[in-house]
Amino acid sequence: MDRRSFVNNIARVSILIGIGAVSGKLLLNENSSANCDFQFVCSKCKKLTACSLPEATRYKEVFNK
Repeated sequence: MDRRSFVNNIARVSILIGIGAVSGKLLLNENSSANCDFQFVCSKCKKLTACSLPEATRYKEVFNK
């Protein structure tokens, strides 16, 4: 194995490890409570009472009087 093929192999392995790490992070990322599951359709949301997003607080102020 010459130096060029060694460097190419190291670069390929590094890229594959990076892609695998990013993919794993995206797949195993836990949903935080700050994410909206319904794309801001607050009227049908089951988590509305505990939601702290600005859209939810505005919805609660307007419709829960």
